[in-house]
Amino acid sequence: MQALIKKLSSILHFVLPLFASGQDIHFSQFDMNPVYLNPALTGNHTCDWRFTANQRSQWRSVSRPYNTIAISAENREGWIIPGLYHALNLFHDAAGDGNYRTLEFNISTAYQMYLDNDSVHSVTPGIQLGVNHRNINFSLLSFDNQFNGYYYDPSLPTQENFGANKRTGFNMALGAIYAYRPERRKELVAGVGLFNIPQIKQSFYGDDLIKRDRRFVIHAKANYPLNFEWDIQPAIFMQFQGDYKEIVLGSNARYLIKDRKGELLAPYAGVWFRNRDAAYLTAGLYYNNWKGGISYDVNFSKLTPASNLRGGLEFSLQYILCVFKPKDIKHRSCPDYL
Repeated sequence: MQALIKKLSSILHFVLPLFASGQDIHFSQFDMNPVYLNPALTGNHTCDWRFTANQRSQWRSVSRPYNTIAISAENREGWIIPGLYHALNLFHDAAGDGNYRTLEFNISTAYQMYLDNDSVHSVTPGIQLGVNHRNINFSLLSFDNQFNGYYYDPSLPTQENFGANKRTGFNMALGAIYAYRPERRKELVAGVGLFNIPQIKQSFYGDDLIKRDRRFVIHAKANYPLNFEWDIQPAIFMQFQGDYKEIVLGSNARYLIKDRKGELLAPYAGVWFRNRDAAYLTAGLYYNNWKGGISYDVNFSKLTPASNLRGGLEFSLQYILCVFKPKDIKHRSCPDYL
């Protein structure tokens, strides 16, 4: 029975994307992929550049695992006009026996506006434009017509009438965040985002009525010092896409071993819950301008008989680059008679 469930789950993993609207990729460490979370988070950091990399592997016990990689680069130097920040991000996802791939490239722009003179409150709108490409290799799939009555024979014809094996479309997203930073270790950032606004066509069989559902995101994260050494970092993340809903709630705790100008050493760990799907643990380290994290999901959804409670293993890495800018000091020339 368990083998049958695994087989059916494997079939669903590569068949559903051919006929249904589908669901966007997601990361458990959502705060470690800011540009994908909300285009308004572009430039929401200190210094000049922020580089981010994410890798997630999921459903190893069911079929070929989902493997997702994302990278991004953000600039905060205020090119064109002060407060206008820009970013590039790219993600690649491969899943299932049919090697179903999604590749998306985006350009994001955000404009930060302070609501007071001391820069405690700010509001930032953002926009993201991109191109989405998907393809599948039908020759890697197996079908019931290739069973000859005794065993599976891959040389038999599939008798399937396939459509196109790739689709490319234009994508767009909008977002906005509010940030409250009264002190260095005390902050609240909350935002909303709307993705897949053009609703890219999804079907490989030419059905233009099947489109990529719009995705609505609500998120908030805070950092609050409990004492000199400890910070608590609670967050909530909600997204809604067609019939799908994801709600994540939890918190990290950070311990400051070293925190002085130019030096930071602080490990962190946390517990998070995803509604009716999984619980996961996170752990990581702040080291100067670096931040790295790891998380692992324990699945308890209806897929548990096939997944054996195994979910997703995820890694993340961030680096913030501060470009040294020497002061342009102009000296006055003394007159000759002095």
